[in-house]
Amino acid sequence: MIQLDERQYSIILEPLRQVNFNTLFVRSVIAGHTEGKIFVNSVHNPKSFYVVHSYGKMSLLFGDADNRQFNNDLFSYFKQESTKREFDEWLQAYPRAWDSKLQELVSANIIKQYSRLNFSFDKKEYEKNNCQITLNNYHIVPTTIEMFMSIKGSVVPGAFWRNERLFHEKCVSFTVMIDNEPASTAFTSYLHDEYLEIGIETMEKYRGRGLARVACMALINYCLENKLEPVWSCRLENIASANLAKYLGFQETLRLPYYHVPA
Repeated sequence: MIQLDERQYSIILEPLRQVNFNTLFVRSVIAGHTEGKIFVNSVHNPKSFYVVHSYGKMSLLFGDADNRQFNNDLFSYFKQESTKREFDEWLQAYPRAWDSKLQELVSANIIKQYSRLNFSFDKKEYEKNNCQITLNNYHIVPTTIEMFMSIKGSVVPGAFWRNERLFHEKCVSFTVMIDNEPASTAFTSYLHDEYLEIGIETMEKYRGRGLARVACMALINYCLENKLEPVWSCRLENIASANLAKYLGFQETLRLPYYHVPA
């Protein structure tokens, strides 16, 4: 595998268009919105691609699944002892020809297979499900730079945006405040063309009060007012996220193999 320099990232844009599921996280690596790594089989005639996003080490493997040297390099990396690997990883692959290759690692208990859900947004379902909720009853504010720096959790703006400048310029985000502190924040995890993918984090002590739904509604309303398409994806096993998506009018459209490569 050959690691690309950031100045070379754009060479994978055209092949990426062939992938038929949500790849906004890869677009963010290419655009430099966040840190990541891109590997190819060849700089001059790339056919096989492996992209790692810094958040949760999400990754995408796509293109030619039959390049022996590329596959050997990648699988050798996956097979390294945990003390030699830097991080856990959650891997998607396209086309489905990759699944038969990855089954070798699943069978050897080197990686584990789960499922990832893609959703599409249904405005009518959103309005029907949430017509009884009045956002004016909540203290909702645009997320500030100070909040960007301080919000803690597993899904926070700081994990998706490289620096404060990019957050300020490109990330639309709303925070529900309780007792003058951020309780739940819905933010732009990725924004490309007319698609805005939603990230959500609620402070542990405020969970179970429906605040994530309220924060997401503020962001979805922004999308509707600005002709943006809200996007949602999550692991099938993340029941809370999948249920919240349905409350917000998202309908499951695709269920994909999702591979966990443990560190």
